[in-house]
Amino acid sequence: MKKGIKFKIIGAFLLIFAVLGISSVWSVTTFNRLSNSIENIMQSNYRSIVAAQNMIVALERQDSFELAYMFSSDQVATKNFRENEIEFLKWLSRAEDNITEPGEKENLDQIHTLYSRYIDEFTVLVEIQANKGASEARIYYYNEILPLFEETKDACRSLQNLNQEGMILRKDAAHSISTNASYYTIMVSSATILIGLIIAIYLTNKIVNPVYNLIEKTRKISEGDYRQQLDISGKDEIAELAQEFNVMAKKLQSFDQLNVKKLMDEKQKAEAIVESISDGIIVTSDEHKLLLVNRAAETALGIREKDVLNKHFLEVIKREDIFNIIDKVKSTDSMEHYKKYTDITVNNGNGKKHYRLNVTPIRTRDGENIGFITLLQDITKLKEVDQIKSDFVSTVSHEFRTPLTSIGMGVGLLLDETPGTINNDQRELLEVIQEDSDRLKNLVSDLLDLSRIESGKIQMDIESYSIKDIAENASKPFHMIAKDKRIDIQLDMREELSKVKADFNKISLVLTNLIGNALKYTATDGTGKIVISARETANKMLICVSDNGKGIPEDYQQRIFEKFIQVKDDNGETPGGTGLGLAISKEIVNAHGGEIWVKSQLGEGSTFYFTLSLGR
Repeated sequence: MKKGIKFKIIGAFLLIFAVLGISSVWSVTTFNRLSNSIENIMQSNYRSIVAAQNMIVALERQDSFELAYMFSSDQVATKNFRENEIEFLKWLSRAEDNITEPGEKENLDQIHTLYSRYIDEFTVLVEIQANKGASEARIYYYNEILPLFEETKDACRSLQNLNQEGMILRKDAAHSISTNASYYTIMVSSATILIGLIIAIYLTNKIVNPVYNLIEKTRKISEGDYRQQLDISGKDEIAELAQEFNVMAKKLQSFDQLNVKKLMDEKQKAEAIVESISDGIIVTSDEHKLLLVNRAAETALGIREKDVLNKHFLEVIKREDIFNIIDKVKSTDSMEHYKKYTDITVNNGNGKKHYRLNVTPIRTRDGENIGFITLLQDITKLKEVDQIKSDFVSTVSHEFRTPLTSIGMGVGLLLDETPGTINNDQRELLEVIQEDSDRLKNLVSDLLDLSRIESGKIQMDIESYSIKDIAENASKPFHMIAKDKRIDIQLDMREELSKVKADFNKISLVLTNLIGNALKYTATDGTGKIVISARETANKMLICVSDNGKGIPEDYQQRIFEKFIQVKDDNGETPGGTGLGLAISKEIVNAHGGEIWVKSQLGEGSTFYFTLSLGR
C-alpha cells in the first residue's frame, strides 16, 4: 500500500503536537500566575520602599543644611532646607497614594505628624538664632530638634521595613508557585521526551536508516562510482524512491562510459591548441597558484610545467614585476592600461628577450574572478626594429638641423631685405618657406628630445615640488587661448597636497601637451571645460587632465602614446602638430618612475592620468 509512510508520519506528529499543546497550555497558565505574583511584588511594595528611601535622604539633607545654618547663618542653607522640604513632602504624598500593607496608613500618619513638628521646630530655631545667638540655637537643636529628627527618620525606616517584609511574603508565594511549576514541567517534559523517543526510534527504523543509506550511495555516485544499488523492498515511498535511484544509477553508468572518451578527446584537443600557440600563456588561480603553463612560457621563463603546477607564482617564478601586474589587475578594474601596455625584458639562455604582457581576468557569469590568463607576446623583433628606426630618426634629425638653420637664416635675411628689395609676391613665398622651415625645426627638436629621453641621455633635475605650482605654471599660457575659444580651464587641487618628486620643467611639459591636446578637441560653443586635478593614492600622486570634448575612438586609445599618432577629426584630418607630444609625455613620466594612460568615450570627453612619486 503506497503512501503508508506519509500517514504514519502525520499520525506520529499529530500525537507529538497534542502532547506539546497540552504541555504548552499548562506552562503558559502556570507562568502567567508566576508573572502576576512577581508583578504584585513590584507594584505593591517597591514604590513605597523607594518613597521611604527618598524621604530619609531628604530628611538627612535637611539636617545637614540645618547644622550649616546654625554655624554660618547662611541664607543658602535655609533655601536648600526648604527645597528638601518640598522633596520630602513629594515622596510622602506618593507613599500615601500607595498604601498596600496593614499598618502602613498609621505609619504614614505618624511620619506626617512628626515631620510637621520638625518643620515647626526649624522655624523656632531660626528665631532663636536671630534673637538669642548661635549658642542658644545649638542648645535648642540638640535638646529638641535632633531627637525629633531621629524619631522621624525611624518612622521612615519602619515604613521601609514594613514594605520589605511584604515583598518577602509575596516572594515566598512566588517561589512556591515556581517550585510547583518546575515539578509539573519536569513531569510533562519527561512524558513528551519519552513519547518523542519512541516515535524517533520508529521513524529511524522506517525512514532515517534507508535515507542515510541513500545519502551514502548518492555521495559515491557524485564521486564517480555509478555501480551503486539500493536493496530496499516494500511498497511505500522509500521503496519506490530506491527503485528510481537504481534506474538512475544504471543510466548514469551508461552515460559516463559514453562521455568519458569524448571528454578526454576534448581535453587533449584544448591542450594541443594551447601548446601550439607561439606566445607564452600562464593561467593562474585567484590565489595566484599556477594552473597551466604552455611550452612558449616554459622557454621564456626557464621553467617546466610539471614542476610548477599548483604552486604559488612567486614560489617558482622569481619575477615580482609580472606578479605585481597580475595582482594590480586583480585588485582593481580601473587599471586597464596594465593589460595592454606593460613590456618586460627577460634574460635567459637565448639572450635578452622582450615581451608584452596582457593580463586578462577569468570571470564567471556572476562577474566573480576565478583566475587570470597572462599572455607573453614576444616583441623582441619589434623592439629591435623600433630601435633601428629611432636611431635612424635621430641621425636624420641631427643632419636636418644644420641645413634647416641655414634655410631659416637665409629666409630671415631675405625678409629683412638685406640682399635687396623684394616685392609682395616674393615676400609671401618667403613667409611660406619660413613657416614650413619653423615647423620642420619644431619636428626635428621634438624628435631629438624624444631620442634623448628614450636613450636615457637627457638629464632630469628631480626635486620636491608642489604639483599645484607645476599645474599653474603649465596652464598659465593657455588661459588667453581658452578665453578666445570660450573654453573654461579649472584647477581642482587642495592646498594641503603632499609634494611630488619631479623635474619641474619636464612635468610642466607633460601637462602642457595634455592641456594643448584638450584644447584642440574641446567644443568652442561655450560649453567646453578642461579640469586639472590631483589626489594622493597610497604612495603615489595621481594627476588627471579631463575634458568634455568629442572623445577618442577605442582603436586610437591603444596607440595614442606611440610616435606620430594623431586622432583625426570628423573630416578625416589631423588638427596639426608633430604627433610626438604624447610619446614624449609618456617617456618623461616613465623616466620619473610613473605611468600614464587614458580613459575616453566618444561624445563624453577624455581623461588622461599619470602618476608621480610623493616627495619627502
